[in-house]
Amino acid sequence: MIALSIATAWLLAIASAVPLERRETSLCPSFGTGAVDIASYQLYPENVDFNEQSYIGSLYNASVIVYDPYQSAVISTIEFPNITRTAPFHIGGVAWDRYTNRTTGPIDEVTILVDAAAAHETAGKDVSGDNILIRWSAPTQSVVWTSNLTAVTQGRYGGPQDIEHDIYGNIYVLGTYPGTLLRIPNTGGVAQEWYVPRSSSNSNAINHQVIGYTGLAAIEGTTLLVADARNNSRAGGALYKFDMSAAKGVPTPVPITYPSRSQTVMRPGDAIYLPPKYDNDILLVTEHEAGVSVLRSRAGRGKEKWRGADFLGRIPNPPEVAKSGGLVTAAVEMAGRVFMVEEWFADSLVPGTSAGNRTSFPFVDITAQLDALVKRR
Repeated sequence: MIALSIATAWLLAIASAVPLERRETSLCPSFGTGAVDIASYQLYPENVDFNEQSYIGSLYNASVIVYDPYQSAVISTIEFPNITRTAPFHIGGVAWDRYTNRTTGPIDEVTILVDAAAAHETAGKDVSGDNILIRWSAPTQSVVWTSNLTAVTQGRYGGPQDIEHDIYGNIYVLGTYPGTLLRIPNTGGVAQEWYVPRSSSNSNAINHQVIGYTGLAAIEGTTLLVADARNNSRAGGALYKFDMSAAKGVPTPVPITYPSRSQTVMRPGDAIYLPPKYDNDILLVTEHEAGVSVLRSRAGRGKEKWRGADFLGRIPNPPEVAKSGGLVTAAVEMAGRVFMVEEWFADSLVPGTSAGNRTSFPFVDITAQLDALVKRR
């Protein structure tokens, strides 16, 4: 394990972005239709969140790109000394905290997940290395705090790749191998093992070679939805929900109904997403080469939502993108339009760097296809 000093004074980030004004996605003005093509050398986006500007996790360079769709331009890059362009680190999960409300009121802060690459490169066989959570202030362009998650996990499991927040002042970190959830106060501190699966044997060992949870999404900051790859089972993936007010996470299955037995089942590959325009009723499940599966909550409001789910269909990865090696890793709504985020994992590395030589990365506009699926059923 790499020993790191991660005190905030040490982890000063380098950036030059204009501070963001807090605003809900649904209130952001439109910036047009069609695909968004981001020109950014070695971007390789893993995940993205939007609040007038997009914060994008640049996976292989372990940095965060700030993109302004209204200017069609990258306006800054956030870099972290001893992390950015430094093996073995990646940056995938990036999420605005929409629920933060301290004594001074709402503040603009972003949570950024730094993960050790080995777990994802070996499908869980090697879960060594430090995984670090960074809290970033957009107004001050500085690190608020950091937390070394490996101090808690102790190399027993790994593969963290996604983040969510709740209304109670907590941050959740999802791990894929074999499917875990850590919880950390949004003021920083030591992570809590909120959900770790029990060992199937009498030992305390955890089988981290199982491909488990891939993505998570919060419903109104009170209920957490989690997709499970179920070790790439032929029966397809599963969906669970968790009560975020509970002291410990307890997964409740969300049964998925398919329109026919011949229907191709959902196979979670990466992040999941609740587009704000559908009021938490529609869930997008990214499936790498296949595209995005679309689920709808069957009934209920608030915590009663997602007692069951209906599979509405799949929006395919565009053939021309898939043929070039593009895989769907996330979805995001920006100013009322919904996009697939495309990643190229197989590009050859540029010598002396941690990423390939790609310079253009499309966000594929799937708004019309998604609206049609939702209206049809």
